[in-house]
Amino acid sequence: MIKRDLATYALDRLRKRPAVAILGARQVGKTTLSLQLVKQLGLPHIRLDLQDPEDVAVLADPKPFLLAHAHELVVIDEVQRMPELFPLLRSLIDRDRRPGRFLLLGSSSPAIVQAASESLAGRITYLDLFPFSLQEVGAKRMDKLWLRGGYPDAFLADSDADAVAVVVDILRAFTERDLPALGLGADPASTGQLLRMLSAVHGNVLNMAMLGKSMGLSGPTIKTYLRFYEQAYMTFTLPSYHVNVRKRLTRAPKVYFTDSGVLHALASIRTADDLFTSPLRGHSWEGFVVQQIRAWLERRAELSYFRTQDGSELDLVITQGTKAKVAVEIKTTNAPALTNGNHLAFEAVNAAMRLVVTPSAREHSLGSGIVVCPLAALWKHLEKGLSL
Repeated sequence: MIKRDLATYALDRLRKRPAVAILGARQVGKTTLSLQLVKQLGLPHIRLDLQDPEDVAVLADPKPFLLAHAHELVVIDEVQRMPELFPLLRSLIDRDRRPGRFLLLGSSSPAIVQAASESLAGRITYLDLFPFSLQEVGAKRMDKLWLRGGYPDAFLADSDADAVAVVVDILRAFTERDLPALGLGADPASTGQLLRMLSAVHGNVLNMAMLGKSMGLSGPTIKTYLRFYEQAYMTFTLPSYHVNVRKRLTRAPKVYFTDSGVLHALASIRTADDLFTSPLRGHSWEGFVVQQIRAWLERRAELSYFRTQDGSELDLVITQGTKAKVAVEIKTTNAPALTNGNHLAFEAVNAAMRLVVTPSAREHSLGSGIVVCPLAALWKHLEKGLSL
C-alpha cells in the first residue's frame, strides 16, 4: 500500500470542517483513500456510490435518509452525478456544523466546485488527488513512474505490458463512458482521435485552429472538447507568464497530459527502450516534471511558462500573486547546456530561485544564480524559493 501525501491534510480537514471534497480522475485512488481516511478517523460511517443503482434509489428522497444518518460520516462517491444534493447538504450542515459530516468524492472538478460553491461556500474544503507522485513512490522508482504513469493499477502492475493494458482500458472508459456522463455529446471516435493528436503536441503551445482543421472541426468545438478533458483531469494547460515583462510574448497556453502513462499509451510507447528513442521523450519528461510540481504545490502557487517571439523561453514560472518566486528550465540530459534564450528568460522573469531540473545530475551551479538539480532534490529548492 502506497501512502498518499494528501491523506494527512485530508484527515486534518475532516477533523475541522463539516464537508471535504476529494476530486480527481477516475481510478486515481479516491475510493481507496477514502477507505483509509474513514479507518483512521474511527467514526461510524455510511458509503454511497452514485454509480450503483441501489444507492441512487436510496437517495430518491434524500432528506429523510440523510437525517437518519446525521451522526455518521456520509461518504458519497461520484457525487457529480447528483448536483441537486448540494442545497440539501447546505441545509443539513447549517443545522449541525460538526466536523466530519460529509466526504464527497468526484471526478469532475468544475461541475462539483460550481454546484457546491453556490450552496456550500464556507462549509467545504476541496482537495485534488492526482496519480501517484515521485514523493509517494520514492526516487528509486522514478523511471518506472515516468514510463507507466501514476494510476495505481498501472504503476503496480506486474509488467510494463500489463500497465499499458490498464491505461488503454482507462482511455476507453474515458471516451466511451466518462465524457458522455459529464455531458459531452461527442462521438467517442472523435474524442479518442483528438487525444491521440494531443499526444503529438504534448508540451507545446496549443493551436486549436490547427487541431480543428486536422479533424474537420471548428476551433470552438476543439475548445469545448479540451474543457471537458481538463474537467476530468485528463489534461491541463499552462498559461503564458507575462506580468511586468515588456516583450512580445507567446500568449496561447501549453497543453499537457496529467499522467505520463496516458501520454505513452497514446503514443505507442510501451517500454523503456521505446521511451528512450522516442521523439516525444523531451516533452514527456517536461510534462512529467511539471505534473510532479503541480501535485507537490497543492494550490499554494500558480504555474505558467515563459516564451517570447525572439526565442527567450523557460518551461515553468512559479508565482504567488504577481511575484515570480521560482523559474525552472527542464532538461532530459544530466549535462545540461542552456541556450542564450534561456539565460535571457531567467533575467527577464527575475525570480529569486533559478533552477535547471534534470533526471539525476549532481547538484551544481551554472552561475548567474542558476542551480542544476536532480528531480529527487527539487523539493528543498522549491520550498526555499516560495519562502523568498
